Amino acid sequence: MNNSDSEYIKKIYGGSRDKNTPPQKIKHSKLRIFLITLIIMSLIVVSSFLGFGIAIFSKFMLFETILTVLPGEKLIGETNILLLGKDSAGSVNRTDTIMVLHVNPKINVIGIVSIPRDMRVAIPGRGEDKINHAFAFGGPELSKKTVEQFLGISISDYIIIDFNGLRDIIDDIGGIPIEIDKRMFYVDHSQNLYVDLKPGIQTLSGKDAISYVRYRSDGGDLHRIERQQKFLRAFAAQITKKENMFKSPNVMPKLLNCLGTNLSTRQIIGLALNMRKIYEYGQIRMTYLSGFDEKINGVYYMRPNDVKLRDVVNYYLKDKNGTMEAP
Repeated sequence: MNNSDSEYIKKIYGGSRDKNTPPQKIKHSKLRIFLITLIIMSLIVVSSFLGFGIAIFSKFMLFETILTVLPGEKLIGETNILLLGKDSAGSVNRTDTIMVLHVNPKINVIGIVSIPRDMRVAIPGRGEDKINHAFAFGGPELSKKTVEQFLGISISDYIIIDFNGLRDIIDDIGGIPIEIDKRMFYVDHSQNLYVDLKPGIQTLSGKDAISYVRYRSDGGDLHRIERQQKFLRAFAAQITKKENMFKSPNVMPKLLNCLGTNLSTRQIIGLALNMRKIYEYGQIRMTYLSGFDEKINGVYYMRPNDVKLRDVVNYYLKDKNGTMEAP
C-alpha cells in the first residue's frame, strides 16, 4: 500500500479532504482500504470467521452481485502468501507469527501452515538461526526467501501485521473479550513485558491483549501459536462489527498503519472472491509445524522434523488436485 493510499484514507476517515482531490479517486481508495482490512481479517481467522468477514464486505460495498458472478481466479490464481505478525517491542523487530497460506481456486482448497518462531533454519546470507530473526535482518523480503528455502515452495506475496500497533485500536473499540484459561504471570524487563492475567472471560485492554499474545512462560511456541490464533479471532470479531468500524474516525487510519502488503488492489479483489467461494463450497486445511527441542550455547531452538515437514508441505501447500490424504 503506497503513501497516497494512506493519505486518502486518513482524509476520508478524518473528515477532511483536499479540495483538489477528485471525489472518484477518494472513493477508489476507500474501497481499497475496506478490501485490504477485511481480507486480512478474513485471512488470519479463515477457519472460523472468513464467511462473516466477506459478508460484511459485501454489505458495505454493495458488491453482492459482482462477488457472485465475477471469477476470482481471473484476478489471482493459485498462490502462496506469507503472513507475518510483527513484534516491534524491544530494540529490534522480529516476527512472532509466521504463517503460509496456499490458495487454490481451481480445486477450492485453502491450506494454512503456522511456523513456530523458534524453528532453526538457514537464513540466506546469515547462516542458521531462528526463523523469526530473518525479518530483523532483512524485512519481509528476507523472511519470504527464508520460508521459501525452508519449505521448498515459491511465495509471491506477503501481508504484515504490527501487533503492537493494534494496542490503541483495541482501546478505541472498547477492548476484546477473551477467555483466559489459566493464571498468567510473566515479567521480562529486557522486552518491556509484564503479564498479569487471571483465569476467566475478560475484556482485555490493548496493553493486556498484546501481553496475552506475547506471553512466553507456558512451555514453548505451540501454545503461543494457539493464543495468537485465539486473539486474532477475537480481534476480527470486534473490529468487523459495524458499530466498531465507524466508532472512531481514527480506527481505520490506525489499522491501515498496522498493515503492510505487496498485493495489488486487483489481487486483493481476486483473493476476496476466491476465499468466499472456497469458504462456501470448498475445504480449509490448517496445521502447524512440529519439531524437537534443542539448546545450542544455552539458546533454545526448535529443530524441524524433516519427515513430517515434507508430508505437511505436500498436503497443505502443494496438493494441486485435492487428492492427497492428510498426514
